Amino acid sequence: MDLLATTSVVAVSSYALLSTVYKSAQALYAQPANTSSLQTDLGQSEVALPSVDVIVPCFNEDPNTLSKCLESIVGQDYGGRLQVYVVDDGSANRDVVGPVHDLYANDPRFSIILLAKNVGKRKAQIAAIRSSSGNLVLNVDSDTILAADVVKKLALKMQEPEVGAAMGQLIASNRSQTWLTKLI
Repeated sequence: MDLLATTSVVAVSSYALLSTVYKSAQALYAQPANTSSLQTDLGQSEVALPSVDVIVPCFNEDPNTLSKCLESIVGQDYGGRLQVYVVDDGSANRDVVGPVHDLYANDPRFSIILLAKNVGKRKAQIAAIRSSSGNLVLNVDSDTILAADVVKKLALKMQEPEVGAAMGQLIASNRSQTWLTKLI
């Protein structure tokens, strides 16, 4: 074997070995350290739950879609304090979406923030964060429908000292409608 062939074999073998070690480390790291703690916590009502501020920025959202999103937040099975900030980012369809805002305007858990002009999703979120006071902040897109236990699961996960952020699994409601949504 010449030097080039030997070097190539060593390089490929080294890559295969390192790749195997890396993938093994990933698999080990992905294993939960304490699988029973979250499952046990979900069944215990005496756990002190943190207050959660849910931020829902919206821009020109369909009223039915926004309504379903807010209904899913109201329907949360969560024993802690839940405050919801709906931030309308200068929507042009406020006359159409206004009744949805009005429906929740008298609910003490809701704050409706109407921005004068469109400033973008991030700045709309910041407007709500400045008003928030909860222990945790949950950002939810205005076209999202939450399962009833999402806030509880995320809040309990955030109680673990080694966890700095958590997110839920997103499943598109139209995932099987067309070949494109299936592919995505």
